[in-house]
Amino acid sequence: MVEKIRRKAIGWSTKMLSPAGKLVMLKSVLSAMPSHTMSCFKLPMSVVKRIQSVLTQFWWDSKPEEMRMAWISWDTLTKTKGDGRLGIRDIECFNDAMLGKLSWRLLTKPQSLLARILNGKYYADNSFLEVQAASGCPHGWRGILLGRDLLVEHLGWAIGDGATVRLWDDAWLSTERIQRPMGPATLESKDNLVASLFLEGSNEWDAGKVSRLLPEMETVILSIKTSRQGGPDRRIWLRSPSGEYSAKTGYVAALE
Repeated sequence: MVEKIRRKAIGWSTKMLSPAGKLVMLKSVLSAMPSHTMSCFKLPMSVVKRIQSVLTQFWWDSKPEEMRMAWISWDTLTKTKGDGRLGIRDIECFNDAMLGKLSWRLLTKPQSLLARILNGKYYADNSFLEVQAASGCPHGWRGILLGRDLLVEHLGWAIGDGATVRLWDDAWLSTERIQRPMGPATLESKDNLVASLFLEGSNEWDAGKVSRLLPEMETVILSIKTSRQGGPDRRIWLRSPSGEYSAKTGYVAALE
């Protein structure tokens, strides 16, 4: 893979591209070449560094046989255009974002064939979000868990019927950031689900219950729209307005 990228870079280096042309090549072709592999496996750091070396040489060297000094570090080149930089893709962070996309599919589509196979083999007795990598587990599964770890840092809940979300332990108070009710929980409510705050027989908030149990969060909770049709609670990616994970938003999160 690295050799293929290197040959492509050498081929384009001979065409005397302008800086704008080189940037397009870096972003659209050379950085994208390992995408398929990165969507399935975590690349070893040795491979990541070799790819970054090829990309750096392509950017700074006017001819393949000339080795010029890199005047700006790789970390600076990969900063976003909003920071006044080039926004060249960071290979390691993009790898994590691609693995996060695979993990998102396992989380949101548990009935898919891949999810059922991996569930039966690795986390039949545990939650996908909590399972730990066993010693000697395959490299592919370990990579999926690395993508999962990126997800966990930015996951929230959209409240439906309140029958899944734990009242005190889960982040459900915001669709934009991690926010849980502030305790301590009362003895009677420590194991409650969000549904315990609904009017009996409905999915509407019981203002009296909310006021008694969480008075400081009453306004926030009562503003949360629940599912009137009784739909289930669902996981949401807090870095996207739609709540759906994408490699683009995952990449931004991985960079931070």
